[in-house]
Amino acid sequence: MTLFQPLRGKSADRLDVIEALRLLPERLREEVEGLDEAQLRFRPGDGQWSIKEVIGHLRDFVEIDYDRLARMIAQESPLLLDYDQETLVREGNYQEADVREVLGELANFREQTVRVLTELVDANWARQGRHEETGRISIRQFVDQWAQHEAMHLEHIRALKRQAGA
Repeated sequence: MTLFQPLRGKSADRLDVIEALRLLPERLREEVEGLDEAQLRFRPGDGQWSIKEVIGHLRDFVEIDYDRLARMIAQESPLLLDYDQETLVREGNYQEADVREVLGELANFREQTVRVLTELVDANWARQGRHEETGRISIRQFVDQWAQHEAMHLEHIRALKRQAGA
């Protein structure tokens, strides 16, 4: 079974979603450019994330979902375990981390994801995994959810910037 193919034959909508995913690290860098440490660390309330923590969450998300994607390609209907995003952000200690380093890690994982998706044979976009909470999901549906999730967090970061006086 052939899992990968060159770029030819990709539908425009898949290329659009891949491009949106590819641009995430650049968009995040643009959003944090010129912000001081106080603005990056600003939390609007108890239990709410700062810009640094949102970026840390996205870094975790990109790594976990790259692993999920690889398993969906290599295995028949793998179980995709849920994860506790609050615990990961807390354990990652992103509030104290260098945001440039976190963005670099995110960019490395995202580059791998984009490469895999770009080379994925058309039919394999229908391959499925079983998410423990939401049930069956195809690679196509999974990737669409990534793009929506990331767009929501970009808006979240913009709102945090406004609240932090940036």
